[in-house]
Amino acid sequence: MEESKRIRVYVNEKPVYIFKGMKVKHILTQDMLKDIRNGVKIVTDGDGHERGLEGSLTNGEKLYIKNKNNA
Repeated sequence: MEESKRIRVYVNEKPVYIFKGMKVKHILTQDMLKDIRNGVKIVTDGDGHERGLEGSLTNGEKLYIKNKNNA
């Protein structure tokens, strides 16, 4: 696979290497997805804006999984 088809994003400061075109939901664990779908946690970007599970990702982007009450 060509390296140019892959990007690096960060989830809670840990690098995750994915293919271009993948969405937020594709880089999360099953437990994270369950908590987000149940409204316990949310996904935010590096600026603190909430992100949806269908959101696109860009190289170097930082995402954080937070408890909804602490966001």
